[in-house]
Formats: sequence, structure tokens, C-alpha cells
Amino acid sequence: MTGSRTKYHKIWENISLPSNNSFEAYKDAASKNIVSVFDLWWNQDKLIPFQSFLNNSDHWAEHTHNVYKKSLEIAQTIENTENISIDPYLLFVMSSMHDSWRFRLSIPKTDDTEKQIQAKQKKRTVAERKHNEFGVAQINLAVKKLKEKWISIDPDQVEKIKDYIFNHDFFSTRLDWIKYKEPTSIEGQVVRLADRVSVTVEEEIVRYRETGKRLNTRYFNDQISFEERVNFTFENMWNYIKTWKFDEFTFFLALLSMSPDDFENKTLKKIYSERSINKQDGINKILKIAEEESYTPENIKSMKKLITDYLFYFNIKIWE
Repeated sequence: MTGSRTKYHKIWENISLPSNNSFEAYKDAASKNIVSVFDLWWNQDKLIPFQSFLNNSDHWAEHTHNVYKKSLEIAQTIENTENISIDPYLLFVMSSMHDSWRFRLSIPKTDDTEKQIQAKQKKRTVAERKHNEFGVAQINLAVKKLKEKWISIDPDQVEKIKDYIFNHDFFSTRLDWIKYKEPTSIEGQVVRLADRVSVTVEEEIVRYRETGKRLNTRYFNDQISFEERVNFTFENMWNYIKTWKFDEFTFFLALLSMSPDDFENKTLKKIYSERSINKQDGINKILKIAEEESYTPENIKSMKKLITDYLFYFNIKIWE
């Protein structure tokens, strides 16, 4: 038993961080590491959806690169101000893998029948909806495959990674109190904030809009009452979808209504507080996109009032 244990190599001896902060270095490191762990190079059928995952712009590639860069920046600030040591390898794995399951399922091919296309699209929808849970399962699979290669990873690190991936979309207690919570590790808390502030507020709105278009989500539904808006939580989201009480504005309001109090660490609170100063730019972008998508002046007036009333209802400040 003792002899077999000595054969194991530590995981970080086999996973290399990006050589620099450039997009190409990041993508190269993430691709090599993930392909190597899952043995994807020998199976083209598995590699095709993985390439879709790599090439997506709203939830991988550029997005997770931005999250990784921002997490390093935030971590440096915390280490300098609070004398807390933060593991850069965990930041890299958490950043690159948190949305990975969204694109691991088969994508429709040109010669698929209509029935096959619908079946694959249904699976993709489930993958989007439960990407955090499936992402945890993916980490479990990765640990298993690493063990087969005599590569070990500390159980505490595995739990930190899984805890972050499961809770990475946590917005606030108000929206997520039933199922999700802030990640427990400082690395998970850092990457969670980085996921929210890796780009400007306007760019984050555009990114969410791209996701909405990919999922055919309606931009604005004026049939959703204000009461339904303020009672929305991510736990009841799929009931809203089934009854057509859902639109892109649901996510926009969630983004705008986050506050510094949604972060436990004092440095993370301060960083998000500084982010709040620019939320008006995000509101302007939301209304500009509505104008570009040919919504009427009356629609846009309703959108503006909705945002103002919603933030006032929850006493959310957009200027600090």
C-alpha cells in the first residue's frame, strides 16, 4: 500500500499556469490541461463539443480569461492588504472550469434529423440550467481520470473547487437563499467577484445579451408584473420560464441589484462598492440595446421606470 502511494505525482506538477496574462497563453494552457486530463485528443466526437466550448465568447474563452486576469488582480489586493495567502492554481482551475459544462454536450450536425436536433437542443438546455451541478460531476470525473494516471490532488483542494463551481452563480441571499451560497474558500470568493466584475458594466450587459440571444430569451416582456419581478428568485426561475414570465431583464435586474453586502470579505466589499459607481452606465446600455432592437419609446420608458422602481424597492444604490 505504501509502495503504491509513492507512485503518485502531485497535480500541480502536471498542470502549468499560463506563461503570461495574454489571451493566447491562457487559452493554450487551458486547452492543453483540459484535453490532457480528459484524454480528448483520441476521440473526435468528444473533441467537437469541447471545441464549441473553447470558441464560445459569452461563457468561455474571452470570458474566463477575463475572470482569471481579474481574479489575479483581486487576489494581489487581498494579499497586500490582509496578509492572506491565495492559491493561484485554484484561481486558474476555478476560472477556466466554472462554466465548462455548458458546451460539453453534443451539438447538432448538418446531417442530423429534426428529431435528433431537437433531442440535442433539449440536452443543451438542461446543461445550461444545471451547468453548475454537472460541472461538479465533471470535476469528480477529472479526479478519477487523474488517479488512473497516478496523479493525486489534495481532497481539500477538490472540495474548494467543487464548492466554487456549484455556487459560482450565487448573486445574493435574496435571489439564491434556498440552494446556493457564497463559496467558502477565499479563492472561490475571489473568483466569484471576478466573474461579476471582470469587464465593465456595459460589457457585462452585452455579454448577458449574447447569452440571451443564444438561448432565444426574450429581451423585455411587459406582461410580467412588478410584483412578479420583486418576488423572482433563481430557485423559481424555471416556473417563470414555463409560464412565459421570463425575459432578459430578469438577469439585468439581478446584476444591477447586487450590493457590497453580498460579499463577506471586507476587501471584496470595497471592490464591489467601487463597481457600483458605474452601474448607471449599465442602465444606459440596457436602454440603448432596447432602442437598437426597435423597442418603442413607450417600451423604453417602461423599462427605465422598472429599473428605477426595482432598485428603490430593494434600497439598492447605484452610486456610492
